[in-house]
Amino acid sequence: MKSVAILSGGLDSLVSLALAKKESETILALTFDYGQKAAAEEIKAAAKVSKHYSVPHKVIVLDWLKQITKTSLVSPKSEIPSVSEQDLDAKLEIIQASAKAVWVPNRNAVFVSIAASFAEAIGAELIVTGFNSEEAQTFSDNSLQFVSSCNQLLRLSTLAKPKLISYVQSYNKSGIVNTGLKLGVPFQLIYSCYRGEKKMCGRCESCSRTIKAFRDTGNFELIKGRLQDEI
Repeated sequence: MKSVAILSGGLDSLVSLALAKKESETILALTFDYGQKAAAEEIKAAAKVSKHYSVPHKVIVLDWLKQITKTSLVSPKSEIPSVSEQDLDAKLEIIQASAKAVWVPNRNAVFVSIAASFAEAIGAELIVTGFNSEEAQTFSDNSLQFVSSCNQLLRLSTLAKPKLISYVQSYNKSGIVNTGLKLGVPFQLIYSCYRGEKKMCGRCESCSRTIKAFRDTGNFELIKGRLQDEI
């Protein structure tokens, strides 16, 4: 089967692309620029990952999405929340507040719909994402229910009926790291940060989840070089 991968350049999408390459013929990787602060670094990382796996890479610019959202991921007037590794285990209210602060209206549904258009046009049966069980706890558009609902829509909105799938749907971040280790993925290429600085800040929720996963699996040294020096 042929697949189109949604690729942010972060941990989840890197391992998902590696799995897609193993399970299918991945013919395109799509990265979305919706004006997020990390867009430039995400695109660089995604391009390097795509090159590593010899997958054609395309950047889709969504200026209108930037214009209609006040999320801290985009707005220079809104500070991205800091979330510690300890908060991830014990402070549900902090995690929920962080999720609300970085929410982008209907973002993942937009991404899936665009990827479905490409999949149908170029003859791919699968659309691969990095949705996972850990982030599904606070981001409903990462959940298995979301994937199932999208597939119901795609059966009606397309003729070819490509299927949305996440190979890491049942994994937490540590499980994703362990899977990546087995596949020998190039962890040194990832960028999993909301702030968009040259090196990952180590303080936002995305960074904290990534760092914690590498610490918990005893592999922090693999990600240390991607982080700011004080982390």
